[in-house]
Amino acid sequence: MEFNGNRRGIVFIGLLIVAATLAVYWPVRHYDFVDYDDDSYVFENPDVTHGLSWGGVKWAFVDRHSSNWHPITWLSHMADCQWFGLNAGPAHLENVILHGASALLLLVLLAAITGAPWRSALVAALFALHPLRVESVAWISERKDVLSGLFFMLTLWCYVLHARKQAEDETGTNRSSLFYSSSLVFFTLGLLSKPTLVTVPVVLLLLDYWPLRRFYLSSLPRLLIEKLPFFLLSIAIGVITLWAQNGTGWVNTGDSTSDRLQNVVINYFRYIEKLLWPQDLSFLYPRTAHSPADFYFALTVLLGISAAALILVRRRPWFIVGWLWFLVMLLPVCGWFELGRQSIADRYTYLPGIGFAIVVTWSVAELGGGLSLPGLRYTVNTIVALIVLAGCVVLTWRQVGYWQNTQTLMEHSLEVDPGNVVARQNLHIYLLEKKHPELKSKSTAHPK
Repeated sequence: MEFNGNRRGIVFIGLLIVAATLAVYWPVRHYDFVDYDDDSYVFENPDVTHGLSWGGVKWAFVDRHSSNWHPITWLSHMADCQWFGLNAGPAHLENVILHGASALLLLVLLAAITGAPWRSALVAALFALHPLRVESVAWISERKDVLSGLFFMLTLWCYVLHARKQAEDETGTNRSSLFYSSSLVFFTLGLLSKPTLVTVPVVLLLLDYWPLRRFYLSSLPRLLIEKLPFFLLSIAIGVITLWAQNGTGWVNTGDSTSDRLQNVVINYFRYIEKLLWPQDLSFLYPRTAHSPADFYFALTVLLGISAAALILVRRRPWFIVGWLWFLVMLLPVCGWFELGRQSIADRYTYLPGIGFAIVVTWSVAELGGGLSLPGLRYTVNTIVALIVLAGCVVLTWRQVGYWQNTQTLMEHSLEVDPGNVVARQNLHIYLLEKKHPELKSKSTAHPK
């Protein structure tokens, strides 16, 4: 893959982002499991704690434990227990390494296909260091996020290589076919790590439009046929996921259509709010009622951004691509079906947030382009980027600290929302079992 910029400089920036990620998350090497899903996922799950075995592999592929079907993630947890026992430290560091690797791949990929290394660096840094990433990285049960994230980056990487090689020879080449097949393999592994990647085929079409610029009306049938295997895989995994979740009571289908629409609109707005102003973060945001005014305000914001994306579709194609990336990747968890007790979740922004970061980063850079002096423009953009990243580092470092153990996590959640019943129950059980180990039993907390 070629770079429209300095290769060494991009790699150096990438290593700086990885180093910053390791530094911010380094304390997790001493952190414990938390009694919220980590019990059912790892330390109280005999199918996992026994390590890798043929029986365990079979269980991973046929069981719908905790209302989820993600066999690659289960095998990853089994491997941790095989190698490290019930030592949470190495498992935490594994999450951090996977996350750092994804950030590095994202930087190199964006820099290569957009020809904008500095903007790409900021998007990758925001992906690596934003406070909303903490839940995905510092929570062992969210191995599925960082694992599927790495396969997602590899899927895009191989797909872009396929598109580049195909462009060099319209008749197709062996290398193009190899990259296409590799993209399908990584996509499959990503789906088997976390099924929310079902929206990836749409992301590939968005990349075709910008920055690959291979999306034309005449090319649409060919591009859709090219994505057909990806769509078929998404449909198959989607059906299996519905099977895993139905009948468990985890998915609520009792809301009316109007209630669901209101949930979707308000949830999207709340995600934007959290991405722009990441305060009062919690492991669980309980479902709450919203007023009609909240709904109409959120709807106005979403329609306004969408209208701007359509108006700028030709002059600023990155806007509609980033915006649709955000909207589409959040669709499986946007709130049409209420999942468990939560309304939104920080972890759900793990990959969708990249699209929103593209919109914000390119928009701010374009606004800075209005400054007459190039040197001044560069200085202002750099200062703004450094201030934003410094704020992210501080907030992320603080948020990481809340994940030390069950007590610190639940106490912080109660500070954010004193009415959080799940946090209060989990804290009470944790403190009771800590004082009386003989009473220890499985956690009553609902899985995600």
